[in-house]
Amino acid sequence: MKQRKTSQQKDKIVLSYHNGVNVATLAKRHKISRSIIYLWINETKRVKLLKKRHSLEFKNEVIQKIKGGSKVIEICELYQLSKSTVYHWIDTIGTLPLKKSQVKVIEKAKYDALHQLFRTYSITNQMSVNERISLITLNSKTHSIEFMCKLFNVTRSTYYNYKNHQTTPAIERDKLLKEKIMFIYNKQNKIASAAKYKVILQEQQIIASEKKIRYLMHELGLQFSKENKAKKYNRPKTSIKYRNLLKQDFNQAMPNRVWVSDITEIKINYRPVYLCVIIDLFARKVIAFDISKINNTRLSLNTYKQATNYRKTHPMMFHSDRGVQYTSKIFRTHLQKFNVQLSYSAVGYPYDNAAMESFFSHFKREAVYPSYPFPTDQAYKLKVNEYMDYYNKKRLHSGIGMITPNLKESIYKKADTQRLVYQL
Repeated sequence: MKQRKTSQQKDKIVLSYHNGVNVATLAKRHKISRSIIYLWINETKRVKLLKKRHSLEFKNEVIQKIKGGSKVIEICELYQLSKSTVYHWIDTIGTLPLKKSQVKVIEKAKYDALHQLFRTYSITNQMSVNERISLITLNSKTHSIEFMCKLFNVTRSTYYNYKNHQTTPAIERDKLLKEKIMFIYNKQNKIASAAKYKVILQEQQIIASEKKIRYLMHELGLQFSKENKAKKYNRPKTSIKYRNLLKQDFNQAMPNRVWVSDITEIKINYRPVYLCVIIDLFARKVIAFDISKINNTRLSLNTYKQATNYRKTHPMMFHSDRGVQYTSKIFRTHLQKFNVQLSYSAVGYPYDNAAMESFFSHFKREAVYPSYPFPTDQAYKLKVNEYMDYYNKKRLHSGIGMITPNLKESIYKKADTQRLVYQL
């Protein structure tokens, strides 16, 4: 029975091959098959690949061979290593390769350290880069920089760049964006839509994603709390007397084709105050509004007359809910006298008048709630006047392509004028 070659004998045969002795000569000299020698040579090549990365597995394999009797000089020649490197591995690593259980212990120790840090500090994804870098610096004496950077999701280049220069291009850009966002926030009636900030910044030749803007707004404390989950409404039955002619067609091709209206209520000193608003669907422009302490037909009719005085015309269709203010004989007779088609939302189905519902939602969130409660009726009227002026002139509207209602109408008028000139 042939005796198996030891690890040292295998290494000597492979080393002879690398020194120029061919495989056939080695097979004849040591009385083994050439296939076995080729197998050992391939195993050595695999180890060399491991050696290039200097993995822990390779280092332990080298140390184990030395402890098994191989000479350091032979190992260095075989794997092309320096003596100082091999001796350094022996001093720092140990003798045997790590078992799976030992690896688990090391990983557990790391996770324990991680857990301890999370208990010590309040870590969130919303932390600024400055805060993260400060914490890394604070714990750099007890934990490695690499480990801390992974923990706080900061690249090492960012950490060292900040440490050496106390800032980074990304931090400087965030600082500039925050200044711009605060300026827009104060100028644009404290709007909370990241999409609108994006459009305004693009007009200033500043490119930033909605996600980035939303993140910076959160850091500045400008992000409003999320609205409650929308209530679902069952589709109601149709009515013969009060028909819905609009059928949720809120995108109109020209002004004065469809006007929509609704009334909302707030309390001032425990007394209700009512606001009636009329909007032209073409540009989503507020064309009339009125405030009253009594919610009756006079409020809706006065608002309508105000709209006709402003527009110098009547709409083709007027849409509202089925409140008594709009279904009364006086109101209906007045509009039918000018051949205005009357359209009504279904009972308990706000989607039919979604344009007005959306307007009042934004009005209360942007104008009423930040100033509520109002001390007097006059204070509320001033706030309403201020918001209506802002809404038509400055507020970007997503339903008309992120432009203002006034700009939408001016573009239409300019195009209409050019069309008339061309026809002449």
